[in-house]
Amino acid sequence: MQDESDQDALRLSFIEATEPGSLTLARHYLEMATSQHHSKRDYALSLFDKADQIFVRHLSKARDAAIAGLSLSLNNRAALEIDAGQWEWAIDAASQAVALRRDRLNACVGRKDDLERLDLGYSLAALVLAMRGSGQPDLAREAAAEALRVLGRFAGMNDQDAFILLTKLICIYAELCQDTGHLPDAGLLLPLAQAFYKSKTGAS
Repeated sequence: MQDESDQDALRLSFIEATEPGSLTLARHYLEMATSQHHSKRDYALSLFDKADQIFVRHLSKARDAAIAGLSLSLNNRAALEIDAGQWEWAIDAASQAVALRRDRLNACVGRKDDLERLDLGYSLAALVLAMRGSGQPDLAREAAAEALRVLGRFAGMNDQDAFILLTKLICIYAELCQDTGHLPDAGLLLPLAQAFYKSKTGAS
């Protein structure tokens, strides 16, 4: 473990010296921040801050790459805050990630958008967990419903990551409906069930 830490430190020093202010450096800060346990929250947050500052500076000249990096950083920051039980900070980071990733998905006109759709699903899932943890089950339920609408296209498709995320969100959505005294939206869940059934039976 110490050897890995030493190698990370050496690599970081090299990139800081040779590519200061670069997207490469921002991505390395992000990678290091994401790998930290929530017990090292302050250190991780300092790395996220460094990454975000660089991503923001690149918005004018490499907008797509900068927004992709910034939204991933906010998403992973939210995950850290969820693990640490810092619900309000988690909601703030996840909400920003959702806004950026929703814009990226909406900008996918006339081209395949599976990656952007899955990214938005992950950030919405983080928002659901953060809102649930903070004692806001109604808002969490609404966010879960949006996530299911976003990810619904993956139902029945051979995409393992999307399948796992989608099935987890269906369970969380059902639990939140029960917690808040709402009936699950049949119009939301029935198409998902039909797609899963067709994929298993080969029905058309």
